[in-house]
Amino acid sequence: MDDQLPDAICERLVSSLSTEGTCIVREGDPVNEMLFVIRGQLESSTTNGGRSGFFNSITLTPGDCCGEELLTWALMPKSSANLPSSTRTVKA
Repeated sequence: MDDQLPDAICERLVSSLSTEGTCIVREGDPVNEMLFVIRGQLESSTTNGGRSGFFNSITLTPGDCCGEELLTWALMPKSSANLPSSTRTVKA
């Protein structure tokens, strides 16, 4: 990894605070940012694209992140202008 890459990433980090119950991203919506949990927790759930009878939920705690769909999308040789869709709903 280029030594400048971590610096470039850190320069773009922005802190945010979400109140309990706030929906941060909905399953199927475009992913336009990655979130890194520093304090507190987030509830992350999925229906696997709306699959009938399917539901999975996990708790994200400090050190976890979400929005990793952006990494896969950005590394594709011919990334489209369309952002990837979220595979999960994330709430504070």
